Amino acid sequence: MTTFTVYSVDKVSEKTVQVGTLVERRRTDRGNNIAGLLKLAAKRFQLSTGKKIQVRFGDFLVEF
Repeated sequence: MTTFTVYSVDKVSEKTVQVGTLVERRRTDRGNNIAGLLKLAAKRFQLSTGKKIQVRFGDFLVEF
């Protein structure tokens, strides 16, 4: 299982605060597992329209 950590970024202080974690529980690869989980993280943890969301998995960091 892969764990994705989700952070919220404060615009003023540029600090990151962990807001949640997503766990991939799929046993087989369906070709778009990571893309689907990134969309889910962006939708589920979007706190307000002005905030940035960062998702970290392994050495990769994706910002929405």
